[in-house]
Amino acid sequence: MAARVTYFRRILLVLTVFVFSACVKYSFKGSLPSSLKTISIPSFEDRSTWIGLQELLSEGVVNAFIDDNTLKLIDDESAADLLLLGTVVGVRSQKTSISQDQLVEEEQLVVSVKVECLNQQTDEPLWTGNISEFGVVSGDGTLEERDAAIDQAVEKIIEEILNRTVAAW
Repeated sequence: MAARVTYFRRILLVLTVFVFSACVKYSFKGSLPSSLKTISIPSFEDRSTWIGLQELLSEGVVNAFIDDNTLKLIDDESAADLLLLGTVVGVRSQKTSISQDQLVEEEQLVVSVKVECLNQQTDEPLWTGNISEFGVVSGDGTLEERDAAIDQAVEKIIEEILNRTVAAW
């Protein structure tokens, strides 16, 4: 009986060590190559007519990378390992709910951005893509409510840009 308990304890010890060693190796840093340490993010280009959107998006992306701290943000574009370039393509309204009286009850304000993250060590894109996200506003929403919907869309876009870059998907 004592031999069984000892055997069981050994098996339990091996399993415990295995589980903890697997956890220790896991990292939330994504799958970026270890040689990529710095990023430069110039102001996004703005092709929309939404006042303040360029600054909101540019500053938001910069702050997200600072907060994340996976990559060091530097001003010198030519010295950075990664260069993140973005263009605000536009903002469009998409009606999502119309009443029986043909009045718009709810709409989505969709912000579209084109982004390219260049790996300057290899002169190839780490990733490129178009990102479109939306915020919801009532059909008779005020300018403040419309701005809040744009803020919602921008927050989602910023999160997507950060995730695609840090995870190197």
